[in-house]
Amino acid sequence: MRIAIIAVGTSFVAGLFAAATLKLMMLITDLIWAREMSLSPGYIIVACTLGGALIGLTRLGSNRVETLRDQIEAAGDPVHLKRRQIWMVALGAALAVGFGGALGPEAGLIAVITELAALVSLVVARSANEARVLGQASVSAALGGLYASPPGATVFINDESNPDAWAAAQKHGIPYLNFVAALAGVGGFLVAARWLFDGGFHRIHLPHHVAPGDGTDILLSLLPAAFGAAVGAVFLHGQAIATRQVEQRIGHPVVQSALGGLAFGLLAALLPMVRFSGHHEFEPMLEWAAGATVWLLLGLALVKVLATVLCLSTGWRGGAIFPLIFAGGAAGYAAHLLQGGSDVAVPVAAGLAGATAAGLGKPLASLLILVFLIGAETLLPVCVGVAFGMVAARFSPSRGH
Repeated sequence: MRIAIIAVGTSFVAGLFAAATLKLMMLITDLIWAREMSLSPGYIIVACTLGGALIGLTRLGSNRVETLRDQIEAAGDPVHLKRRQIWMVALGAALAVGFGGALGPEAGLIAVITELAALVSLVVARSANEARVLGQASVSAALGGLYASPPGATVFINDESNPDAWAAAQKHGIPYLNFVAALAGVGGFLVAARWLFDGGFHRIHLPHHVAPGDGTDILLSLLPAAFGAAVGAVFLHGQAIATRQVEQRIGHPVVQSALGGLAFGLLAALLPMVRFSGHHEFEPMLEWAAGATVWLLLGLALVKVLATVLCLSTGWRGGAIFPLIFAGGAAGYAAHLLQGGSDVAVPVAAGLAGATAAGLGKPLASLLILVFLIGAETLLPVCVGVAFGMVAARFSPSRGH
């Protein structure tokens, strides 16, 4: 009970820190991109290449491309992590977001919160197990605040494919504590977000939808879900191939990340919409899609996936959820144009759910996160998308999320 109370209190503070860290990332982004020349191809290429080189400097000492899963596992032992390493990860993640990487901000938030958990553990933890509890609870809080989904964050940090590990954690009450910690983290995040963000941060708004209740939502979700799941599968295969090639052929981390920045910059110069995570770009993409063709939308989805693959495989630190939502939404809209109909929300929801569930390889976490991010009005299409994503992930390489 003592460590549980401390963990919940720390988690509320972690939510505050997560919001403040996210705001700092957004300020760096504005500093680099809020310029008249920021849409010129030359500026984009130079900025992304420079960003890659700086990110590479934060990775000196290892050419291995670490994943978000590596960070989550490391947070289970926060006291023994090197503080310099934690801050280099945080700096690298902030640079990845600031220089326009097609990535979510998860890596930077987790790094900052891991440092917080380490400091608290040094003062209050009486054992390695207590430090591990504090570390996991703090990560749950940070992700719960980012996704505004306590259950989604709780499931996300666990391995859904390992029921034995989940059962062992349940035996010691870890998932329940992580859920409460994530709830506290959401509270802290929202308190800080009220002052830091204009107009809110979390919700992704789809066109208004009223479920007819006659099963047509399911039928209209099948093709978009398949398109979205295919996009997620392309992401998984692409990342596996690209990461392997980068680690085998390019030995120096600065060269890895700089070349990744150059390649990403070339893509972004051709299609500036693929910059950034896709969270704030999702609704403008839907407006653009209304006048686009099927092939343009499928091309946008694939280019967004390629941009994310280039970033992640070359050491740019971040998460893939928001880019997958963006790419899957574009693919779902393409399916909508093919099959016709007046309701855009259903195919877009099914497409983004298919891409997210496939790309993350975490169907339950994807479902719980998406329900909170886009609302329950399109729950049936989201479920159909998750089902297709599960199948696609089963026949694709796994990843470290």
